[in-house]
Formats: sequence, structure tokens, C-alpha cells
Amino acid sequence: MGMGGTALGLTNSNGRRPRVAVVGGSPASALVAGVLIEQFGGSPVTVPGTAAGLDLLQRDNDIDLMVADIGASEADGICFIESVRALGARGTLPIVAVAANRAILADPRAHAAGFAAAVVKPYSPRELYGALHVALVGPVKVIARTG
Repeated sequence: MGMGGTALGLTNSNGRRPRVAVVGGSPASALVAGVLIEQFGGSPVTVPGTAAGLDLLQRDNDIDLMVADIGASEADGICFIESVRALGARGTLPIVAVAANRAILADPRAHAAGFAAAVVKPYSPRELYGALHVALVGPVKVIARTG
């Protein structure tokens, strides 16, 4: 069940439960993110660090989305996102960045690395759900009317 006791039903583009890689951060942070992702209808796959995250993406083509703690890993989190982007076809995977503070997200390198959405700790379940939804569905596109 999701927030308020109802299932939120995150789905991927095929209408199934999204598989979400949860990478880096403390074990407690990863556990919280995983529990929330499950409550939102996703299927979390938690890996302990960035090397394991890259390995997971190279061997598991069913991962739909990644939640990456970019401020609390054994390596530079922005470099990690850049490494994901260099993986060829898997490099287009949507990434939700989790940051310890807004300064990390303000770094121009962070935006250039290309995350789909971001949350700052401590985040609310609603904030994480919103970021996951935006990353899976993409931003709303407004088409200008001409003529």
C-alpha cells in the first residue's frame, strides 16, 4: 500500500511494475528508498555501491529506472552517473538523483550528467514518488499551437 493506505501503482512504459535499481548511500537510506519504491508499486533491486550498480546495469536489461545517491557513495556520484551514461544503450536509463544537499544538485556537472529528477534528503515519500513518476513518464510536453 502507498501513502494513505492505497497502492500508487507506478508502471513502466509496458504497463508492468518497474524494476528500480537503488544504488549507493547508507544501508538505512537504501532500505527506506526500497520500502517506499515497493509501496509505490515498483520492484526495488538494491546494490551496495557504484561498482555493483554498473555491474547490475550491464547484466540486467530489465532495470527500468535507477535511484542513485550521488552524495554518499564510495565514488563521486556525478562521475557514477557519467559512467552510466557511457554504457551505450543502457546509458539512456532514467536516473533519480538523491542528494544530501541542494549544493550538489546546483553543480553544473550534475546537470550535465543527466539525471531525470532529483530529491534532497530528507525527502518525503511524496517527493520521491513524484521524482520516480517524472523519471518513468518523462516531463509533460507542451506543444505550441501555431496559426
